[in-house]
Amino acid sequence: MSVNLLYCEGGAKSPDIRAISAVLAGACVVEPAGEKYGLGQRVRLSRDTRPNSTIAGLRDRDFDKDDSVPTYSPREWRVEGGRVWIGWFWERVEVENYLIDPGVVQRALGNKAPEAGAYRSALLTSAEAVADYTAARTALSVSRVRFSPIDNAWGKERGSDKHKFPDERGETDCRKGISEVVKEYARTQIVQEGAVSHEFDALLPACRPDGQRFKHFIAFFSGKDLLYGMEDALIGLGFKSPLEFRERILKGIENSSEDVWTWLPEWTLLRKLVMTPPS
Repeated sequence: MSVNLLYCEGGAKSPDIRAISAVLAGACVVEPAGEKYGLGQRVRLSRDTRPNSTIAGLRDRDFDKDDSVPTYSPREWRVEGGRVWIGWFWERVEVENYLIDPGVVQRALGNKAPEAGAYRSALLTSAEAVADYTAARTALSVSRVRFSPIDNAWGKERGSDKHKFPDERGETDCRKGISEVVKEYARTQIVQEGAVSHEFDALLPACRPDGQRFKHFIAFFSGKDLLYGMEDALIGLGFKSPLEFRERILKGIENSSEDVWTWLPEWTLLRKLVMTPPS
């Protein structure tokens, strides 16, 4: 029995809902569930009240320790030692990782898309600029106390979504950022700065050029960070801002006459999984 209702992160008009609704158009109903914390519980409660429906959840991957080579497929989301299936989580960090994918950009914007080579160059330059910051964010994420979120970003709040993103993102800046975040977190939870620094040291080579994570930065780096890291380049390519660029891609996806789920292998497979979910 196919999924009738899929809960996903984000609000009613969030990029997540808009993109996923287009990818799963005609396959199932997609509803916003707000923040990811509590999403699994919401799915299980909904199943209890609607036993004749197949209900699942879809969440961001975020940052984790798994640096295996991407397989271009959603991952099963299970709890209780794998006994209970909740739904799936993206293979990439967040929905922006898909929206800024060069292939999606070209198809969503059509003849108004930036020149492919110039865009790929801007994306790569952004990845290089956020490499150390990505290692720091990942180190913070994997060091948090279970069920206790840690703020893994710092810096200026950018755009209407108030995404934190610092101007200075070198190794020294990141060590300072880690120290400040840990000190704030330590007010309620015990996390050793030395332990986070150890994770950071281990992740730096993987996140820098030629590292395993950098080779697949479209999966392992934050899509929002990559988006804001391209700000100057995007303005140079004729866009007003990173968010205006994202909005044009979203509208291109929503208004496309094509089957947009065919644009990326992971989108295609997600649609198939929704229509033939595991038990």
